[in-house]
Amino acid sequence: MAVKYEVYLPKTTEQLTGFFQKIAKENPVKHYLIRIFEDYIPLEELLEVLEDNRELIERFRKNKSVVLWVENAIEEIPDFIPVAPTEEEALDIIDFEEIERDLGLEDFDY
Repeated sequence: MAVKYEVYLPKTTEQLTGFFQKIAKENPVKHYLIRIFEDYIPLEELLEVLEDNRELIERFRKNKSVVLWVENAIEEIPDFIPVAPTEEEALDIIDFEEIERDLGLEDFDY
């Protein structure tokens, strides 16, 4: 399956917050992989941004996928957003979610 996606690399918590606000306003036509480096966004700040934007993320995910691509601290990421340690695994998540949407399944479990 050819997946139309974009990789986004935020370098600050403000950029990440702005990204979530931007995608919440659009009609999703592509999926997003958000590449997180702890050098740019520490885990504690990442978790805060995710929680603050939970509703926006969940709304977007009803139509398209947004996956965090994080090499470390995967266990700490909340369940409402999928996370993968590699790009390949992130793309697998997108593929699975597309299949679930096609089948009419809305609650994704990871």
